Amino acid sequence: MTVGGIMGSGLFLAIGQAIRLAGPAIVVSLLIGVTIMALEVSALAEMAAADRERGSFLAFAHHALGPGAAFVGGWIFWFSSILNISAEATAGAIFTRLWFPSVPVFVFSVGYALIVVGINFLTVRGFSTVESWMSGTKITATVLFILVAIGALAKILPVHTQAGIQGWYHAPSFFPHGAAGVFGAMVLVLFSMSGTGVLGLAAPNVKDAEHTIGKSIRNTIITIYVLYVGAALALTSLLVWSSVPTAQSPFTAALRTLPWGWLVNVFNLVILLAVLSAMNAGLFATDRVLATLGRIHSAPHIVSREPRGIPRMANLVTGILFVVVSGLAYFLPKTAYLYLVTATGFQALFVWGLIIVTQIVYRKILLKEGKELKFRLKGYPYSSIFGVLLIVGVVATAPLAPHEMIALEISVGASLIFFLAYLPVRAKRLHRAQEK
Repeated sequence: MTVGGIMGSGLFLAIGQAIRLAGPAIVVSLLIGVTIMALEVSALAEMAAADRERGSFLAFAHHALGPGAAFVGGWIFWFSSILNISAEATAGAIFTRLWFPSVPVFVFSVGYALIVVGINFLTVRGFSTVESWMSGTKITATVLFILVAIGALAKILPVHTQAGIQGWYHAPSFFPHGAAGVFGAMVLVLFSMSGTGVLGLAAPNVKDAEHTIGKSIRNTIITIYVLYVGAALALTSLLVWSSVPTAQSPFTAALRTLPWGWLVNVFNLVILLAVLSAMNAGLFATDRVLATLGRIHSAPHIVSREPRGIPRMANLVTGILFVVVSGLAYFLPKTAYLYLVTATGFQALFVWGLIIVTQIVYRKILLKEGKELKFRLKGYPYSSIFGVLLIVGVVATAPLAPHEMIALEISVGASLIFFLAYLPVRAKRLHRAQEK
């Protein structure tokens, strides 16, 4: 489920823009991204496996770094999640336009957002079953796509393309845009790898944590890297890397080089359902993050209420902003998705950085409290510090990709707003403490 949860529009749509930036060297960007993801999820799993009572990264940050870190981190996570699912809604709209090209993107993106918000007011029964089924479908479809590309390159399948494996190493080069291209693609790559929290938060319920969690993380990392690199190489063998489309799924564009039009429609339907599934799962989690903020007195208490297990008020508040942001395509029909993806990527980097910094401090607290570290991030503290440095490096290279600067400014601005919002909350808490 973790592998399937990671595979969303980041792979099926944003990968096209990443390839245009890095060229065949996208495999290097993917390797860096997988390394950061591995360190982040391992840090989260270590804390979750050792401290079942607290259970979430917000609680860990609150205990290790103080209520301010939990407040700011929680709100950034919530805002980032809204950007994420809005990007998925926009991607779903872009996929749908394969069949309805004359309908504006915002009509479908807002429509999908309204549908998913409505679904989240209903019962959650069967949710995990649907997500498991969709995860398997996405993985299977990606593997089949890679096999089709191999068959085409081996001349087993008929294909009409001017690309081929020579595009991986012929002029201009494997690094057509140099290091700037590799690092310019990083935010898009990291967006495509978000969704690892499921693996980390499942840690408290795992038996033989040291062996099982380590094996699960290792298998997840290897699977993601193999699938992503395989898909990227397949795309750049069926399409010339410099012409990989960014306004539609590069997967469907690549399948058009084959003489079977029905295959394009089938794959497009699969990735559309996958994106809608990811959107539904994302809103499900985002609602509950807002409800958690309400319970720890970092949001109005009303959003914490969950009649029959459904945080209706949290869903209403999140849903309204979700629909509004999904309507961004009305004003920016050609660039809305890219801005949402890059803004989400920067916000996710902040959260990942917070998780790793928390783990650096939290391990000492756990050991002091006598907690058993059932799973350990190897190489501590150097591996954790290395993860933080990689994240800082990715943010620092944002100017290498001009389109990312607006998204970075949005992310920094949002983080500053949440920090300033905490100041009156902090003052109120200090006042209450003094009265006691």
